[in-house]
Amino acid sequence: TIDDIKNIGIGTSYGGTIIRLKDIAKVKDSYLEATSYARTNLAPTVSIYIQKESMANTLKLTDAILAEMETFKKDEELSAKGIRLIAVYNQGDFIRKAIKDVKSSLLFGAFLAIFVLWMFLRDFSATLIIGIVLPSAVICTFVLMFLQKLTLNIMTLSGLALGSGMLVDNAIVVLDNIAKKRAAGLSHKEASIVGAEEMWQAIFASTLTTVIVFLPFIFINKEIQMMYYGLAMTIVYALLASLLAAVSLVPLLSVKLGHKSLEGLLELGNKKKDQQKKHSFEVFMKRVQDGYRKKLVLAVRLRLYLVVAVLCIFGFAFYIFTQKLGMEFLGKTEENEFTIFVELPTGAKLDVSDKVVKQVEEILSDLPELKTVSSRIKPWSSRVFVKLVPLAERQRSNKEIIADLREKVKDIPNAFIYFEEPQSMASKEIHIELYGYDYSTLRQIAINVSQIVGGIDAFVDVKIRMREKRPELLAEIDKIKAIKWGLTVSNIAETIHAKMRGLVSTRYHSEAKEVETIARLRREDRKNFGDVHKLSLVTDDGRIVYFEQVANFKPGEGPTEIWRKNKQRMIEVSATMSKYDLARSVEVVKEGLKDMKFPKDYYYRFGGDYEKMIKGKKELIFVAAITIVLIYLVLASLFASYIQPMVILSSVPLALIGVTAALFVFGKPKSVSVFIGIVMLSGIVVNNAIILVDRINHFMRQRKINRYKAVLLSGMDRLRPIMMTSFTTLFGLLPMALDRSEGAGLWSPLAITVLGGLLVSTFLTLFIVPCIFLIFTDLGSLFKPMKKKTYEYDWKGFERSSDAV
Repeated sequence: TIDDIKNIGIGTSYGGTIIRLKDIAKVKDSYLEATSYARTNLAPTVSIYIQKESMANTLKLTDAILAEMETFKKDEELSAKGIRLIAVYNQGDFIRKAIKDVKSSLLFGAFLAIFVLWMFLRDFSATLIIGIVLPSAVICTFVLMFLQKLTLNIMTLSGLALGSGMLVDNAIVVLDNIAKKRAAGLSHKEASIVGAEEMWQAIFASTLTTVIVFLPFIFINKEIQMMYYGLAMTIVYALLASLLAAVSLVPLLSVKLGHKSLEGLLELGNKKKDQQKKHSFEVFMKRVQDGYRKKLVLAVRLRLYLVVAVLCIFGFAFYIFTQKLGMEFLGKTEENEFTIFVELPTGAKLDVSDKVVKQVEEILSDLPELKTVSSRIKPWSSRVFVKLVPLAERQRSNKEIIADLREKVKDIPNAFIYFEEPQSMASKEIHIELYGYDYSTLRQIAINVSQIVGGIDAFVDVKIRMREKRPELLAEIDKIKAIKWGLTVSNIAETIHAKMRGLVSTRYHSEAKEVETIARLRREDRKNFGDVHKLSLVTDDGRIVYFEQVANFKPGEGPTEIWRKNKQRMIEVSATMSKYDLARSVEVVKEGLKDMKFPKDYYYRFGGDYEKMIKGKKELIFVAAITIVLIYLVLASLFASYIQPMVILSSVPLALIGVTAALFVFGKPKSVSVFIGIVMLSGIVVNNAIILVDRINHFMRQRKINRYKAVLLSGMDRLRPIMMTSFTTLFGLLPMALDRSEGAGLWSPLAITVLGGLLVSTFLTLFIVPCIFLIFTDLGSLFKPMKKKTYEYDWKGFERSSDAV
């Protein structure tokens, strides 16, 4: 027991009396001085931080930990002692919320796609066929994902949401052609077989061009590959499942469910005597078709001027996209939490840090959006973890709340306080790396750089990531004096250490634990520098010598940390971007540092996400170029032509017009997600052009129709399926593009890119591709022998012909 230790005899007096330990020392069952504190909602706590392995599943791990916590909560003994377990931070909450949001976007997008089909088809059986194809393709996609061992996560669900509209594209094209064959008088079975066979090459080409865009992803770095691998493979599997369903399930269902109702798909193209029976939407579509016919005729007549005008618009959009739009690495997310860092001068005591953190906690207690606050206090570097209520339940964003708190904490003296939001995907900071050899010189340069950056209103929380030297008291032993007293440096060091820090004299064993027994001076005997000077040393002959008699004291600084990158010494200055995107922020910093003179062999460069952004941009531009080449090779082999693939690929630059406009309207900068969206668009936007050119070839080769009339008839013939496929894809993407939830920054930029590019490209493709087709054939005719002109434009005749199609 403690009393037994107190009564241990450690010597005898001159009179022979036993001197017990309690006679010269205070013995108590206690703890060493605290080296840190932890609090949650102002209550003292013991904090446990759990970090998962790199390959562990976050949701499975957090669920397992929460299950273990529940078993502890059921422990009545712990409850009786007032011990509670609280999960202060759970990364799984954000992931689970993001997955829920993606699922909502996926289901809502699929509903909108089916609704758009119903608006166009106005036929229950036809809509039912598409409605059966959609879940069937999704199930097939899940099977392929299971075989590939892909899990349902944010990126795979985003891929499925992006592909939800495209899942029915092939089915729509086949179903529309089957309906035309049925209206032409073929039986249900014959119409299904012939209709599917005619469209096989077009839908196979369109699917292959969309799938092949992901092949060049092998050339990008592993980080982006790992991030978008699940998304890419999910889209690939969804499109392959869509192709399989279109050529197998749609013909089968059209025979079993279609009957006469499929003939209704072409009623908009035929003249009716009884206009009163038409639905208002059908009247609207008839007007659209009539308007498109007239505009297409005009476009064909003025094709050269139209192509030049579109090229000028593309040039302007390209300039805006490359020069005016900002750029960042990845889209930013907004989680319901942030961290407050409280930095004091190196060497500050724990109690001083605790007082400052308590002031911060008091300020936070008045925050209406606050859910929990958890503090971890250390001697001169502390952190306060703030968790807010969900975004939907508060009026202010994280940025606004932090800006308000920043103004309130800036008056706390002797403390550098800054804020940092979780960096799940991309950092919200700019990093400036300073290189050189001498750390003192680097430190001074870093101070100058931080002052310049701090003076720019686009940045807040400017900090130098370098630990200052810790102050210390140096005791230099005078060896001559020490020898006179018979002392060595080693003896002096051990004695001083024992008196100040203490030594483990023994270990006290209880039934369940082992407790160290520390022997040292009382705290009041070692409180200040004067006490240190008067520490006593005992010589071999028992004489007492003060520490100051054998040592010289002077203040000094302990060693600091040294950072190296690529074997070079480096100090980093970082700041939170409050106004601009990453690319614009870099330009602003360059402008601010242009007049600063650096010593020889000292220089700076930008690190962090900027390095990744530039590298990713170069790789994705290369991937886009390879994608165009691959698409051209696929189209050239399928169409057996060198020219027609160029006509089809003319729709790709049109997409950039829409991408630029969409990013500008939504206020989104360029990012890796945007560039991946552009690569995807390269394979998506050519689908409409493929359908048009394939139909032109059908009219010219099988029906022997003149190229002018073939272009016009093809545009009229394919207007409806092109509109249906495009609108189902667009409305399928709309929920993701408009999503403003906490994790929307992961998928919203990609959805906005595809949405804008596809919308503009679809509209322009209906006019530009026929014009470019005729321009190429016009150029080709210049190199052929002159023939007698046998065709003249007969607009009224064309109108009668188109009505009969």
